[in-house]
Formats: sequence, structure tokens, C-alpha cells
Amino acid sequence: MESPTPTLLSRTAQPRYANGERKLARNGFMQTTWALLALTAVAQLFLLVWLDVL
Repeated sequence: MESPTPTLLSRTAQPRYANGERKLARNGFMQTTWALLALTAVAQLFLLVWLDVL
């Protein structure tokens, strides 16, 4: 009995530009998502420091 081939779980290669950069890096949705994540991290740090000083 052969073991089942892991084709169902195998990952496809991510699309890349000729210079090796991943294509998702230039996607507007991804850039917006990372910008919002960074903004919330900065806001959280600000609130942490501000509420600690009070």
C-alpha cells in the first residue's frame, strides 16, 4: 500500500517579478493592510506610554 501523495497539501510557488520581489508586495490591499497594522501598533504604544504617565 502506497502512502497518499501530498498533492492536496503542497503549496504552489508565489508569483514573483523578474527581480525576485513577490507580487503581493505591490498590491494596494496588502500595502493598506500593513499600513493599518503599523498605525495601530504606534497608537497602542502611544496609549501605553500616555496612560502609564497619567
